[in-house]
Amino acid sequence: MKSKEIKNTYVMPLLVLTVICLIVSAALAYMNTQTSPVIAAAAEERTEAAMSVKMPDATGFENINPDYIEGALPSSIKEIYRATNGIGYIFIAGVNGFSGEIRIICAVDPSGKIIAVSTLSHTETKGIGTIIEQDSFLSPFSGKDSNLDGIDTVSGATITTRAFIGAIEDVLKAYDLVNSQVN
Repeated sequence: MKSKEIKNTYVMPLLVLTVICLIVSAALAYMNTQTSPVIAAAAEERTEAAMSVKMPDATGFENINPDYIEGALPSSIKEIYRATNGIGYIFIAGVNGFSGEIRIICAVDPSGKIIAVSTLSHTETKGIGTIIEQDSFLSPFSGKDSNLDGIDTVSGATITTRAFIGAIEDVLKAYDLVNSQVN
Protein backbone atom coordinates (compact mmCIF):
# COMPACT_ATOMS: atom_id res chain seq x y z
CA MET A 1 0.00 0.00 0.00
CA LYS A 2 1.15 3.44 -0.80
CA SER A 3 1.46 6.18 1.75
CA LYS A 4 -1.47 8.12 0.30
CA GLU A 5 -3.73 5.03 0.34
CA ILE A 6 -2.84 4.35 4.01
CA LYS A 7 -3.61 7.95 4.87
CA ASN A 8 -6.99 7.85 3.12
CA THR A 9 -7.90 4.38 4.40
CA TYR A 10 -6.81 4.57 8.04
CA VAL A 11 -5.58 7.95 9.21
CA MET A 12 -8.34 10.23 7.91
CA PRO A 13 -11.27 8.18 9.30
CA LEU A 14 -9.46 7.87 12.62
CA LEU A 15 -8.84 11.61 12.71
CA VAL A 16 -12.48 12.38 11.85
CA LEU A 17 -13.75 10.01 14.57
CA THR A 18 -11.39 11.57 17.10
CA VAL A 19 -12.63 15.07 16.30
CA ILE A 20 -16.26 13.91 16.54
CA CYS A 21 -15.59 12.28 19.92
CA LEU A 22 -13.94 15.45 21.24
CA ILE A 23 -16.87 17.62 20.09
CA VAL A 24 -19.45 15.27 21.63
CA SER A 25 -17.46 15.04 24.88
CA ALA A 26 -17.22 18.82 25.11
CA ALA A 27 -20.97 19.14 24.47
CA LEU A 28 -21.77 16.58 27.19
CA ALA A 29 -19.45 18.29 29.66
CA TYR A 30 -21.11 21.63 28.93
CA MET A 31 -24.60 20.15 29.38
CA ASN A 32 -23.52 18.59 32.66
CA THR A 33 -22.29 21.94 34.01
CA GLN A 34 -25.60 23.53 33.01
CA THR A 35 -27.89 20.83 34.45
CA SER A 36 -26.02 19.79 37.62
CA PRO A 37 -27.12 22.78 39.72
CA VAL A 38 -30.73 22.33 38.62
CA ILE A 39 -30.69 18.63 39.47
CA ALA A 40 -29.04 19.29 42.84
CA ALA A 41 -31.60 21.99 43.68
CA ALA A 42 -34.48 19.66 42.77
CA ALA A 43 -33.02 16.91 44.97
CA GLU A 44 -32.66 19.37 47.85
CA GLU A 45 -36.28 20.49 47.41
CA ARG A 46 -37.46 16.86 47.46
CA THR A 47 -35.46 16.24 50.65
CA GLU A 48 -36.87 19.35 52.35
CA ALA A 49 -40.39 18.36 51.35
CA ALA A 50 -39.83 14.85 52.67
CA MET A 51 -38.51 16.27 55.97
CA SER A 52 -41.62 18.41 56.36
CA VAL A 53 -43.85 15.41 55.68
CA LYS A 54 -42.00 13.17 58.13
CA MET A 55 -41.96 15.82 60.86
CA PRO A 56 -44.84 18.22 60.09
CA ASP A 57 -44.76 19.92 63.52
CA ALA A 58 -41.17 21.09 63.03
CA THR A 59 -40.81 24.84 62.63
CA GLY A 60 -37.62 24.42 60.61
CA PHE A 61 -34.51 22.29 60.36
CA GLU A 62 -30.89 22.92 61.32
CA ASN A 63 -28.22 20.97 59.48
CA ILE A 64 -25.81 19.18 61.81
CA ASN A 65 -22.38 18.60 60.34
CA PRO A 66 -21.47 14.92 60.92
CA ASP A 67 -17.79 15.90 61.17
CA TYR A 68 -18.49 17.55 64.53
CA ILE A 69 -19.95 14.43 66.10
CA GLU A 70 -17.47 12.66 68.34
CA GLY A 71 -17.45 8.91 67.88
CA ALA A 72 -17.87 6.76 64.86
CA LEU A 73 -21.04 7.59 62.99
CA PRO A 74 -22.08 4.76 60.69
CA SER A 75 -20.81 5.40 57.17
CA SER A 76 -24.33 5.15 55.80
CA ILE A 77 -25.36 8.41 57.50
CA LYS A 78 -25.24 11.12 54.84
CA GLU A 79 -27.07 14.06 56.43
CA ILE A 80 -28.40 14.97 59.87
CA TYR A 81 -30.94 17.67 60.71
CA ARG A 82 -32.39 18.79 64.02
CA ALA A 83 -35.84 20.32 64.23
CA THR A 84 -35.35 23.90 65.40
CA ASN A 85 -38.21 23.53 67.90
CA GLY A 86 -36.56 20.46 69.47
CA ILE A 87 -39.10 17.82 68.46
CA GLY A 88 -36.56 15.46 66.94
CA TYR A 89 -34.04 14.69 64.27
CA ILE A 90 -34.09 13.79 60.60
CA PHE A 91 -31.47 11.40 59.25
CA ILE A 92 -30.71 10.75 55.60
CA ALA A 93 -28.92 7.45 55.06
CA GLY A 94 -27.66 5.62 52.00
CA VAL A 95 -26.92 1.90 51.82
CA ASN A 96 -26.27 -0.59 49.05
CA GLY A 97 -29.23 -2.80 48.22
CA PHE A 98 -29.55 -5.49 45.59
CA SER A 99 -29.31 -3.18 42.56
CA GLY A 100 -27.62 -0.06 43.92
CA GLU A 101 -27.96 2.65 46.52
CA ILE A 102 -31.06 2.98 48.65
CA ARG A 103 -31.50 6.45 50.19
CA ILE A 104 -33.85 6.70 53.13
CA ILE A 105 -35.15 9.43 55.37
CA CYS A 106 -35.96 8.72 58.99
CA ALA A 107 -37.47 11.03 61.61
CA VAL A 108 -36.65 10.23 65.24
CA ASP A 109 -38.25 11.87 68.27
CA PRO A 110 -36.28 13.10 71.32
CA SER A 111 -36.83 9.80 73.14
CA GLY A 112 -35.23 7.79 70.31
CA LYS A 113 -38.40 6.41 68.78
CA ILE A 114 -38.98 6.49 65.04
CA ILE A 115 -41.65 8.97 64.00
CA ALA A 116 -41.70 8.01 60.33
CA VAL A 117 -39.48 6.56 57.66
CA SER A 118 -39.58 6.48 53.88
CA THR A 119 -37.49 5.78 50.82
CA LEU A 120 -36.08 8.83 49.05
CA SER A 121 -34.60 6.98 46.08
CA HIS A 122 -33.48 3.55 44.97
CA THR A 123 -32.65 1.45 41.93
CA GLU A 124 -34.08 -1.81 43.20
CA THR A 125 -35.93 -4.27 40.98
CA LYS A 126 -39.43 -3.14 40.00
CA GLY A 127 -42.08 -5.20 41.74
CA ILE A 128 -39.91 -7.10 44.20
CA GLY A 129 -37.52 -4.41 45.44
CA THR A 130 -40.13 -1.69 45.44
CA ILE A 131 -41.54 -3.19 48.65
CA ILE A 132 -39.38 -0.57 50.41
CA GLU A 133 -41.73 2.12 49.09
CA GLN A 134 -44.90 0.47 50.34
CA ASP A 135 -46.69 1.51 53.50
CA SER A 136 -47.12 -2.14 54.50
CA PHE A 137 -43.33 -2.37 54.87
CA LEU A 138 -42.67 1.15 56.17
CA SER A 139 -45.43 1.67 58.75
CA PRO A 140 -44.22 -0.98 61.25
CA PHE A 141 -41.07 1.12 61.83
CA SER A 142 -43.09 3.97 63.39
CA GLY A 143 -42.84 3.95 67.16
CA LYS A 144 -39.90 1.53 67.21
CA ASP A 145 -36.69 2.19 69.07
CA SER A 146 -33.25 0.64 68.67
CA ASN A 147 -34.41 -2.95 69.18
CA LEU A 148 -36.73 -2.95 66.12
CA ASP A 149 -38.78 -5.85 67.52
CA GLY A 150 -41.12 -7.35 64.94
CA ILE A 151 -39.34 -5.92 61.88
CA ASP A 152 -38.34 -8.68 59.49
CA THR A 153 -36.97 -9.00 55.98
CA VAL A 154 -39.39 -9.77 53.18
CA SER A 155 -39.01 -13.06 51.34
CA GLY A 156 -38.07 -12.47 47.71
CA ALA A 157 -36.59 -9.08 48.56
CA THR A 158 -34.30 -10.20 51.34
CA ILE A 159 -31.20 -8.26 50.25
CA THR A 160 -33.18 -5.07 49.67
CA THR A 161 -35.14 -5.22 52.92
CA ARG A 162 -32.08 -6.32 54.93
CA ALA A 163 -30.19 -3.28 53.59
CA PHE A 164 -33.13 -0.99 54.45
CA ILE A 165 -33.38 -2.39 57.99
CA GLY A 166 -29.60 -2.00 58.33
CA ALA A 167 -29.93 1.66 57.36
CA ILE A 168 -32.56 2.14 60.09
CA GLU A 169 -30.27 0.45 62.63
CA ASP A 170 -27.50 2.85 61.57
CA VAL A 171 -29.86 5.81 61.97
CA LEU A 172 -30.69 4.75 65.52
CA LYS A 173 -26.98 4.31 66.36
CA ALA A 174 -26.32 7.77 64.94
CA TYR A 175 -29.24 9.16 66.93
CA ASP A 176 -27.64 7.93 70.17
CA LEU A 177 -24.37 9.68 69.32
CA VAL A 178 -25.96 12.90 68.06
CA ASN A 179 -28.53 13.22 70.84
CA SER A 180 -25.89 12.83 73.53
CA GLN A 181 -23.72 15.60 72.02
CA VAL A 182 -26.06 18.13 70.42
CA ASN A 183 -28.58 18.75 73.20
